[in-house]
Amino acid sequence: MTTWTIGWWSQQEMERAVDSIRGGLLGWCGQWGVDLAALHAEPEGWAAMPGSADWQRVTGSGDRDGVWITHPNTAAPGLAVTVCDEARDAATVTRHGGPLSLAVARQAGRAMVKALCAHFDWSGVDDEQPCALPAGVERGGLSLAVRIGDATMRVVLSAGVARSVTGRVQVPSPSPLAALQEVLGRRGILLNVALRPVQLEIGSLCSLTVGDVIALDHKLDEPATLSAEDASTVAQAHLSRIGPKKAIRLDRAAS
Repeated sequence: MTTWTIGWWSQQEMERAVDSIRGGLLGWCGQWGVDLAALHAEPEGWAAMPGSADWQRVTGSGDRDGVWITHPNTAAPGLAVTVCDEARDAATVTRHGGPLSLAVARQAGRAMVKALCAHFDWSGVDDEQPCALPAGVERGGLSLAVRIGDATMRVVLSAGVARSVTGRVQVPSPSPLAALQEVLGRRGILLNVALRPVQLEIGSLCSLTVGDVIALDHKLDEPATLSAEDASTVAQAHLSRIGPKKAIRLDRAAS
């Protein structure tokens, strides 16, 4: 069951949300040839919200990640004037552009949804069927109006999303990417040095005591096999010494 969080937003928080939404659409404006001066966003009261099923669900429908935007089909007539008609004449679009202009405008609306999802790292949904806002979203949610020329697109953020977009809850920045070689280079790995095995009689094995020496069949100048934890061969090596410590000297890497 959805639990809606009651919350109030300060003017400063709402302005941050407006700036964030507008910033998320700057790239969209460049792609669709929309003048940045025609892009405006502002908080909007819930009384102005249409009650009909003219919304597209952008992410989930819960309190934590619910986002809804005016459905592209509903916004198409206004967007067609802004996107398709340089004279900004709604009558011209309707008379001469007709279905083609509206189809382009609907595509622009869908691209707007994708742009916001990419900007805020929202997980978009495949369902583009018109829906209604769920009851209770206004309790702690945030309503914004995005005006693009003659078109008005409304964005509704649930309380959880609004806390992030307004800056009330800081989203931790992802760790910077590092080169694969650098990451692997810091990883610890266990290496094994395999010498030529020796065979012992069971009686000799059972009579071994501390201090006994077992003579190996491995010659001092014979290479040893250096292997990783998964038994894959890393290199051929020779027995060596560094000061008082025993060591191995790499001869050649595994081919």
